[in-house]
Amino acid sequence: MEKTGPRDATPAGDAGEAGVERAALAREAMAVWNEEGLEAFAERYWHPDIVWEEPQAFPDSAVRRGRDECLRRMRERLSLLGHVELKPVDVTVVGDRVLIEATVSGKGASSGVPTGMREYFVLDSRGPQAVRFREFLDREAAAAALREP
Repeated sequence: MEKTGPRDATPAGDAGEAGVERAALAREAMAVWNEEGLEAFAERYWHPDIVWEEPQAFPDSAVRRGRDECLRRMRERLSLLGHVELKPVDVTVVGDRVLIEATVSGKGASSGVPTGMREYFVLDSRGPQAVRFREFLDREAAAAALREP
């Protein structure tokens, strides 16, 4: 497997085979986002009843319910940011929950100015699809969410 940053994106937390598979699936999903785009990513990896919790610091942040509503909101965000690339830095698996630390980079859709930030995604999955997607701007909050019951 490819090293993806300062830390190898090897799963921590769950040492079992299921944890390794979930971590690999997370990296695969990010590759689909980067190579095939939002629509293909959402179809494959977002459950039709997904719940997405955006960071409160984001403008117009809210809890979005259902793949269609989540797609509408993500399209809004991408209309400002243009194409966004996700690069996994670290993947941690605890049970059925995955924490992905990623760099998010792109260029402003109208300005062309490069943008970039570090984000943390906590996913609860049913099979290969996320049923709950929580987005965080700091690792401590994401790590706490990863371990909550």
